[in-house]
Amino acid sequence: MATPPLRLTRDQLASFLQDHQQIRAFENLFGIVEDISIAGVDAEVISGGIGQQRASEALNAIQRLSETLNLEPPASDADIQRVLELLNKQPPQAQSKAVDYFDFNRFAPKADARGRVGWNNNDDTLEIGHEYGVVQQVGQEYYARVENMTGSLIPNGTVVGFAGVGANNVISIAPYLADGSSKSLYILGVLTHDLPDSGEVGFCTTWGNVRGINTTGTPVLETWNAGDILYASPTTAGAFTNVKPTAPDNVIPVAAVLFVDATDGEIFVRPTIEQQQYYGEFTKTGASTSPAVANTSYAVSWDNTEIANGVSLVSGSQLTVSESGLYQFDVTLQLQSNSGVDKNVLFWFKKNGTNIPNTTRLVTVSVNNAYTPLSLADFFSLDAGDYVELWWQADSTNVALVTVAAGGTAPNDYPAAPAGMIAVTQIQL
Repeated sequence: MATPPLRLTRDQLASFLQDHQQIRAFENLFGIVEDISIAGVDAEVISGGIGQQRASEALNAIQRLSETLNLEPPASDADIQRVLELLNKQPPQAQSKAVDYFDFNRFAPKADARGRVGWNNNDDTLEIGHEYGVVQQVGQEYYARVENMTGSLIPNGTVVGFAGVGANNVISIAPYLADGSSKSLYILGVLTHDLPDSGEVGFCTTWGNVRGINTTGTPVLETWNAGDILYASPTTAGAFTNVKPTAPDNVIPVAAVLFVDATDGEIFVRPTIEQQQYYGEFTKTGASTSPAVANTSYAVSWDNTEIANGVSLVSGSQLTVSESGLYQFDVTLQLQSNSGVDKNVLFWFKKNGTNIPNTTRLVTVSVNNAYTPLSLADFFSLDAGDYVELWWQADSTNVALVTVAAGGTAPNDYPAAPAGMIAVTQIQL
């Protein structure tokens, strides 16, 4: 059965039209619309599955006709939908339109809200409202979706790093401490709002501006200026420093200061992450060491760890790496002859207890009480957990690895000369 003609009273029209001219135009419009049977969708058509299509066609037809009648302003989609609602007609539930472009009013007043898109004339870009009051400048800021499972709120402006995967299948974060205990690759960015600890999911800026933070350099008792490069702090988790750290701390430039203020400061975030390279230096400074038995092999033991990050001394002789890579080993040794007879001394490397081919160096010492230096260097590809040792033997027991104590009188004093020193450097990841 056909539906009634499309008719509205003038009172109904006046509830959504602005003036008498528009009311007359719509009355004329209804007459034209009736001719094309906009409302004539019977049960058979609906059951055929094309009712929605006809409704969309009706809306499009009304819009075109309203434009033909030169309504000022033309009827909007909201106006058309109101007409159908007044007629107790169900408007289409989903529509799409092909448009050539959108023009945003660049100067329109706009309150930020979640899900709202508008133009930011100061930054010359669109911006999108998110939860927590976060407003994203499109194309100028990039966020990572993150979760806080630390047990306490993480404040806006905190430097954060990867701490696993949270319950919501997003990255879990924690304030990052650049003291060498955590890999540089774990750095993520800067939190752009306060994120409560309740499994809450929020936003971390990985590239772009973070605003509304303290950029004066306190409470770490530094003085920051616009243009300063800020590094992840090696002393306070989640904090910045404008003093470049040094080994064994992580050196990670994170941001630059844009505006200095105690509450409304602004930074530009761009973490520069270089894969960390590991190293260690170890010395032999104890009592002189001679082979107990001629032509018998012994591992060289080391007494001191001078500096190390990712390379450790195990069981006195095993230089063990925590990460895989190509490592360079540089060794300096100091031998002393205890007789005037020629003595041949050999040094070589072992990896995980097995001789490494073609690594032996040989030196002959002869002069009684004379010192003979020896240097050797080599490269080894190691897996995480591998260890390298330096081994030696001599055809006589009258030779020793000897440390010479510090001596002299200031300003002509000099430091000790260790019996041995070995430096381990990761040169390729």
